[in-house]
Parts: sequence; structure tokens; C-alpha cells
Amino acid sequence: MIDDYEKAMALIERMEERLPIPARPIGALVRTLRQGGVKLDRDRELQIKRVFYGGDEGGILCDVTPPDLVKTPIICSLTHLRVSARHTLAQEIRTYQRERANKLSRPGRKSTSFSAKLKR
Repeated sequence: MIDDYEKAMALIERMEERLPIPARPIGALVRTLRQGGVKLDRDRELQIKRVFYGGDEGGILCDVTPPDLVKTPIICSLTHLRVSARHTLAQEIRTYQRERANKLSRPGRKSTSFSAKLKR
């Protein structure tokens, strides 16, 4: 098991109470979106507008679709976003991200990955 389900759901509840949450995409997300034809700058501030749980494999997912890209919704893992250190949930979000990344990178962990392609 990657996530502690109870902790993940509690974080989702706290995040929902504070929406929208400003965040910036990490480089891997920007590169993936660019490959799909979506031009997004790494320094662009996005707003987390909705959060939901994508199961143990998906983790906490966020809708960060900018108003100018509503035809191409952007749903990504919370681990692909950076929340400002000044945000009230910054430490808790970073703890979740670090724990999830550590568990995903453990040696011998059986990978059950999936991917999504952007629809144009």
C-alpha cells in the first residue's frame, strides 16, 4: 500500500476547505503537457480547484485547469505540484508528497503504472 488512506482523505478534506490553492507545476508535468500540445510555463501559477482520491495508485489528484485551457482539463497528481511555503497546508502537503515519492521509489516495489493521453 502506497498511501495511508485515512491520512490522504483527511488531507483532501483540509484542502477542500481552503480551495482554491495556488500551486506551480513541476518540470515533469510541464514536459508531459507540452508533449500533448498544451503550452504551460513552469512558473505559471495554477489554482487547485478540486481534489479527489485516485486510489492507491493515483493518490491525491488535483484539477488545475486554467481558465484559458478549459477545453483541455488538467488533472494531475498532487506530487506534480509545488504549493507555496506560505500556504497554511504547505507542510502537510509536502509531507504527503515526500512520503508518497519515497514509497513509490522503494527497490523491489512492483509497478502497476498507468498513463493517460491528452485528447486534442
